[in-house]
Amino acid sequence: MIRAIGVAVLAMAALDGGRADVQAQAVALTGGLVYPISSEPVPGGTVLFVDGRIAAVGVDVDIPAGAEVVDVTGSVVMPGIIDAMSYYGIAGEDMNEVPSPLTPELRIIEAFAPFGTFGSGEAGEIRVRELLSGGVTATYIGPGDATVVGGQGAVVKTAGARFDDLIVREPAAIDITLGGRPASTYREQSRSPSTRMAVVAQLRDLLVRAQEWMATSDAADAGPRNLGMEALARMLRGEIPARVQANATRDIRVAIELAEEFGFELVIDAGAGAHQMRDELADRGIPVVLGPISHPYISGEEIPDPGDYGGVDERNAVWLNEAGVHVSLASFSRGFGRFGPGVAGQWLLIDASIARGHGMSEADVLRAVTLSPAEVLGVADRLGSLEVGKDADVVVFDGDPLSILTWATRVYVGGQLVYEREN
Repeated sequence: MIRAIGVAVLAMAALDGGRADVQAQAVALTGGLVYPISSEPVPGGTVLFVDGRIAAVGVDVDIPAGAEVVDVTGSVVMPGIIDAMSYYGIAGEDMNEVPSPLTPELRIIEAFAPFGTFGSGEAGEIRVRELLSGGVTATYIGPGDATVVGGQGAVVKTAGARFDDLIVREPAAIDITLGGRPASTYREQSRSPSTRMAVVAQLRDLLVRAQEWMATSDAADAGPRNLGMEALARMLRGEIPARVQANATRDIRVAIELAEEFGFELVIDAGAGAHQMRDELADRGIPVVLGPISHPYISGEEIPDPGDYGGVDERNAVWLNEAGVHVSLASFSRGFGRFGPGVAGQWLLIDASIARGHGMSEADVLRAVTLSPAEVLGVADRLGSLEVGKDADVVVFDGDPLSILTWATRVYVGGQLVYEREN
């Protein structure tokens, strides 16, 4: 059990420069079953947040005078869901710069349009209501998988007063794709790389050139700036990871070999066949961000390459987790032009419940959509769990979060109530 007293509130005030109006900015959610994720559940607990950050979590919490007190007895309180991979807010034509297979200089944040309906723009604060209704308060957005090196991804929130308020980390990774998907893009154009061999060869050549550029750019006579090389240098120095989409074991193996050859931090995306290499992944501490359990065919083609999905099994997450692999679950949701935006992440918890049905513990499933993705995305200092000092991104559910009968009733982002379910 976690105990917290009013000292925590004063500490949070000090972190915010000792503001005198702390009490007016305080919200206390009382009486619920609190899932901090980073520690054991707290029945009948209180979550107190002040000026947008968690100030206390526990049973014996001193609530400052003037705080808004919300009785959530009978509900579950937990950190906001983090969708570790999606294409929300990215128009189909902006997913990849297809004429070039290698574009590390591109930044997805410059194509991100979360405003209104299909990017039409609306006045007022930004609210991605569809994702908020599923308890999703943050998501990773990245380039598509039609090319080998798509560019740089970002971590964004699903609500904010201004566009800049949405950005949590940017850049957050370099997105790379192995396997049949990029090869098919250029095979259709009778261009290279049209085979798996050429995909890997061109990627390796690019990384070698990045290493050479790094060696010369540190010299006094360094040449002009090169945006692509600068981005790759951040990856090779370990400042951001490489997120490599790889489903087949042969492609996962190549990703591991490249990471060891060039010394970059590796995250496997999609990983439909990752359970077949779970021991190798666990031994190396390589995390995996899985696609939807119900539909792991996340490639952007109309008909995915069968060679990429030979090892599909609904128990993938369970087996990886049992082997000690750091598992996150993600939607990989895409928009469908004017038919709808990429908001399938709102059902991420329902899809995650399949892993629970196959034997993964409730604690591990909930971690896989909160703290685990926060760690993989490099934002665990702010998101992913209910701990003092972290952002007050908090969701109130009216029942078991993994039940199809449960709804998110209240969602807070940065301590602000941004979604409330209508009865």
